[in-house]
Amino acid sequence: MSAAPPAYYDTLVAEKHLVTRFYSGVRRRMPELAVVAGSLCVALMLGAAAHAHAAAPAQTFHIDCSASVNGDGSVDRPWNNLASAEAHEFAPGDTLALARGTTCKGSFAPKGSGNQDHIIRVTAYGSGPRPKIVAPSTARQALLLFNQQYWQIDSLDISGGNKYGVFVTGDKGSLHHLYLKNLYVHSVYGGKLRNKDNGLVIVGPSSINVFFDDVLIDGVDAAHTNQWAGILVGGGGFPYKDDSPLNTNIQIRNSTVHDVYGDGIVLFRDSHSSIRTSAAWEIGMQPTQDVGTPDAIWVWTCNTCVVADNEAYLTDSPGVDGGAYDIDWDNQHDTIERNYAHDTQGYCISVFGAGYVTSDSLVRDNLCIDNGLSPRMAVLQGAMYLSTWNGGKIRGLTISGNEIHWNPPVPGAAAIEGPAAASGTPIVFTGNTVESTSPLIYRIKTPWQSSGNAYFLNGGPIFAIGENRNLSFQELQSQGMEAKSVDAPPKEQEHQDSLRLEAWTIPALDQDGLLSAPARAQLAVLRSLAGQYSAAQLKVTVHLPQGTPNGSEINALGDLNDVYPDAIHFERDSGLSHPGAAIGTIRLVTPDGRVLQTWNTFQNAARLGGAVRKILGHPDYSHMQPLEQHQGQP
Repeated sequence: MSAAPPAYYDTLVAEKHLVTRFYSGVRRRMPELAVVAGSLCVALMLGAAAHAHAAAPAQTFHIDCSASVNGDGSVDRPWNNLASAEAHEFAPGDTLALARGTTCKGSFAPKGSGNQDHIIRVTAYGSGPRPKIVAPSTARQALLLFNQQYWQIDSLDISGGNKYGVFVTGDKGSLHHLYLKNLYVHSVYGGKLRNKDNGLVIVGPSSINVFFDDVLIDGVDAAHTNQWAGILVGGGGFPYKDDSPLNTNIQIRNSTVHDVYGDGIVLFRDSHSSIRTSAAWEIGMQPTQDVGTPDAIWVWTCNTCVVADNEAYLTDSPGVDGGAYDIDWDNQHDTIERNYAHDTQGYCISVFGAGYVTSDSLVRDNLCIDNGLSPRMAVLQGAMYLSTWNGGKIRGLTISGNEIHWNPPVPGAAAIEGPAAASGTPIVFTGNTVESTSPLIYRIKTPWQSSGNAYFLNGGPIFAIGENRNLSFQELQSQGMEAKSVDAPPKEQEHQDSLRLEAWTIPALDQDGLLSAPARAQLAVLRSLAGQYSAAQLKVTVHLPQGTPNGSEINALGDLNDVYPDAIHFERDSGLSHPGAAIGTIRLVTPDGRVLQTWNTFQNAARLGGAVRKILGHPDYSHMQPLEQHQGQP
């Protein structure tokens, strides 16, 4: 029997003393009083037994769908199907482990909830590729949690379903601690889109009466769907009141989305939340506009949300809107910083207001290269797009420290388009660098304060503010704007046909045996960059410490690389004999061994991708996965 906590025994002893005193004082009274005292003691003992039962030790159950005989879920006699596990209600602290290298067919909806001290975990055991859950095309989703909380689901390959891959939802109350980690979720094909609350990984409400708190999506690769979203937390097309609660503490990090019909990664109706060190590409692949226009990574009705250190590229849109990053309407205190957007059909970054005031936004230190590749969207949006409609306004927006390389396919398209209405203070545009082949730098209709920006182009730049068109740089200076001079574009760096990117790292694991968040963040950046160039152009090598790796480390690195086989080359040679090499070092090296650049801390996609692009030029994307032929197209 498990021991009860001391506080429980203190109560039990105190009550026993009360019974003893009571019985001693009346022992000469009627015998039935003894029966009362005895009954109370029995009740106390039954209560202790019930408490011990509630605190029963957690159990681990196993599924091996390659087993010929269905067992009892033990490691020696595992279940061999999902239905047996689904029939069991899991208790706080329980673990369900699926055998690596096996495939389980069917849609899976495990039962039970954990608590704040003991979560329920679904994971993998053994060695080899992640275990697969493959749902039929007739199933609504491959994996479902409904009105459940305190769960972690990790280390699985999940596919199938016709509306959702992973669907975490509910219709009442607040649902806490829902963690999705180290998953590959893919191949969800359904019918005609009717809304945006569907796709590969959806954590969203099934009624207006449910909210989520403490959601973590870490190291999730989501790909291939003709439904709308890659990763969406929030959502719900319900008639929310303006003061309705928001979901809280939503963190999406180290994840990727690609080959989806609609949005990449979205926070919708969330607060104090973030999207970090993630990547989205080949989004907006819907052939014709149906339920909306997509963005790669964005926030909508979000309060105090951060989008940082991400990468978006090869984005498309079937409509007139769509790009890489977006602070959409009804947002407050949001930040887009240190992100990288390149080779997009639409804008690099937008800020919108529609029906509400989008307030106190910060767009800073982002890198935008070759955006607006669509002639239609280049003219409409530029690299940065500020727009309002339906009475919406933008208030308190600062755009600072961004680097914009603008090379539109249409002559004369502005790098910054601003047909927006501002509320209160002007939009502040300061400390940015714009290198442009178009003379028109910005076309702004809203109150505007521009200072300290650097412009690089051949010839004189032109600016349009309000009704004042074709303003020269000198005319802006006479109005108290700007300070820096205009220069010709800088000379290109020495061109190379190929490079090596080498990193020295320790693949640190967390308490669950998965790659730790810092380790995965850097490896995810390296993996994404490796996928953009052929192996002949860019070889990415990660040097690992010498020695025999444990099974958890082998599994963790295998899981990272199995979606993009051989994108990263792992060498267990430590490599620390290289002069100046140390754990945490990253180097950009020529084929003949010359070190062009060295970094010694975490480097995001903008820093590494920008450096490689300056030398190798435009990525050829030859190492990336081909687009799937979407089945069951609407």
